Amino acid sequence: MHIYKFDETFYETKAEINLTSLIKNFNLIKRESQKNNKSKNNPVKVCSIVKANAYGHGMYEISKELTEAGTDYLGTSDYIESLSLKKYLHNNSKRKVNILCLGTLPENKKLLSEIVNGDIEVSVSDIETAKLLNRVSKASNKKPKVHIQFDTGMNRVGITFPEILSAVKKISELKNISIKGIFSHFATSEIKNNTFAKHQINLFTEVVRYLENEGIKFELKHFQNTGGIFNYKRDFFNMVRPGISLYGYYPEQTKPINLPELEPVMNFITKINQIKKVPSKTSISYGRKYYTKKDELIASLPVGYGDGYYRGLTNNTEVMINKKKYPAVGTVCMDWVMVNLKNNSNIKTGDKVLLFGKEFPAYHIAKKMNTLPYEVLCNISTRVKRIYYK
Repeated sequence: MHIYKFDETFYETKAEINLTSLIKNFNLIKRESQKNNKSKNNPVKVCSIVKANAYGHGMYEISKELTEAGTDYLGTSDYIESLSLKKYLHNNSKRKVNILCLGTLPENKKLLSEIVNGDIEVSVSDIETAKLLNRVSKASNKKPKVHIQFDTGMNRVGITFPEILSAVKKISELKNISIKGIFSHFATSEIKNNTFAKHQINLFTEVVRYLENEGIKFELKHFQNTGGIFNYKRDFFNMVRPGISLYGYYPEQTKPINLPELEPVMNFITKINQIKKVPSKTSISYGRKYYTKKDELIASLPVGYGDGYYRGLTNNTEVMINKKKYPAVGTVCMDWVMVNLKNNSNIKTGDKVLLFGKEFPAYHIAKKMNTLPYEVLCNISTRVKRIYYK
């Protein structure tokens, strides 16, 4: 079967990925993470999170760029991601980088063996899986590095208190694995001065100090995601795990005040395919959920929920054309969105339309959909061509 490859100009709807903005965000996060670091000779490490196809931006290209920019780690969510990324970077990047998989270990011995031989640093969230990893490592004559996941209150995965105390001691006695780090995850990091976030930090700190006093040392202690980096600076942590901030957003529906300006990395764009003059009191799209109030110029855009543009935005959003906002009208289709051009006759077929991006951040869609920028970005489908530039 012949696979067609097209020049980027053939794509009417695409996601333009600005790698310069990505690196600006990365460097801003690095500076922010050092602000409370008293040991200037031992800078805080950065584990850049590239899971879920780098939040919709393209895991391979984003990882390569972050690797060359100096990230210490790349964080993934599962071991298929981890192994495929390791292979890609081996073939495409001159600089080596650590890959830390934050997901739970599989119980499949064959896959575990590939993980061990692939030199992936792993997350351990229970004692039995750690024992299985130890057996597989012995057979492979390897000693993988592990990061113990301490559940301080997220109640998702990880070892809870007080079981963490005995579990870490048992894991430390396994001869064929090496404890490199311990970590946890905030439930409310986006809220400043939150009581529960402070409780999580205190529990983590007290437990880790107790274990280190017992002779179990952790090279890396990490907790801070994007919200934690900006809202909960602690000298105790020596690695941070930025995710959504790398891609230009904070983990809220709207940009918080008094925080540094991040640059959205993705411009989700399309173009005007057709313009019609539609008479007054005429319905638009499926279900006839919008009627023209007078004679209106209606533009049709070749984008829809098949591309990740929510159907729930029906009669509930705007797009940007030539730096001005225009309302989307009628039901969002799988492949089409219609826009009321407010009888602006200067707009022409082929004009570029910004659905969200640097000049029109995804916060506006997130708020209308009662979700977060994470979901808006991750929702962009695979049929949307990613175009990378600096």
